[in-house]
Amino acid sequence: MKRSAPDSNAPHEVDFQHIPTGGFFAECTQPNRQSAEEFALAKLVSLGEDPDEAAHAVALAGYTAADARTYAVRIYPTRTAIPPQ
Repeated sequence: MKRSAPDSNAPHEVDFQHIPTGGFFAECTQPNRQSAEEFALAKLVSLGEDPDEAAHAVALAGYTAADARTYAVRIYPTRTAIPPQ
C-alpha cells in the first residue's frame, strides 16, 4: 500500500527541544506547513541559533526532531482535524 505525502495545507504542530536536557517546550499549532516553518525559524533564531543551521533544521523537521545546535524542532501535521471556518 502506497502512503500519501502529508498535506502541507493542513494545520501543523510545532514544538522545540532543548538538546542538552531533552526537554520539549513551546508546542503550538500553525495553519499550514509554510506558517509552521516560518514560526519555527523565527523562534530558533530568537533562541540564538545560527540562521543557516536553523533553516536547515526547519527544512528537515518532521515527526522526529531535527537538530540545529542547542535546540531541535519538530513540525508535523496535526492528528485532529480542525473544521474549516
